[in-house]
Amino acid sequence: MSAIILLPIFCFFIFLIVESPKKTVVSPPDSTQPVCGRVFGKTISVPRHYVMFWAEYEGESSWDKETFRRHTGCAIDLVSLPMVVSWPDFQPPNQAKYFQQGLRFEGLDIVLTPTESNGFDLRSRLNFLLGRDQEGGLEPVEYVESLGLYLTRRQDKTFPENTNEYYWREEDGDIQAVFECLGGRNGGKVYSCQGEFFLEQLASKVAVGFTPDKLDAWKKIIDSTKTFVLSNIVD
Repeated sequence: MSAIILLPIFCFFIFLIVESPKKTVVSPPDSTQPVCGRVFGKTISVPRHYVMFWAEYEGESSWDKETFRRHTGCAIDLVSLPMVVSWPDFQPPNQAKYFQQGLRFEGLDIVLTPTESNGFDLRSRLNFLLGRDQEGGLEPVEYVESLGLYLTRRQDKTFPENTNEYYWREEDGDIQAVFECLGGRNGGKVYSCQGEFFLEQLASKVAVGFTPDKLDAWKKIIDSTKTFVLSNIVD
């Protein structure tokens, strides 16, 4: 008899769980919807399978559940847009391979960060990387003819036992691109590089991560990255 009485109560409880609104549950993003936002007055819309992690939007914080992903649509300004592509064809990456390879991923990691033209200076960035804002002598600089880049080496700021390589493109006193390649311990070979350049059309800094074997293709990496980013501008 007690079982017969409790059965309707149990069914009603299940109904409440299934049908009641769940205010604290955030639905996962629709994998078919692009990641979009505004950059320098323009709308950029990137197919979601190019975006492994989340984009950052103005007025939102990835660490605050009350504001993160509060907005929908493409009318909000982007703060950071991470993208991943295969190389050299700029196709959607193999996700499993991307996470397995980590810093040795054979494609490109791209991060677009809007900034003002006078708010991002590559020479200041280079000086920071080389520690030129600190007292002390500068490391020897050489010009690598085969790359068309200047090169110097210095100890890593965080791990002094590691020696990093720093490359940059300079013409008529203008720094056009900067590359930091992280080295292994005790003179070990570099294992990961990141290039930085300024994308004038979107007043944005672009950082591109890649393996050191691609450094000789740095011009193609920059040109192809610019083309890829600008091809996703929809207005």
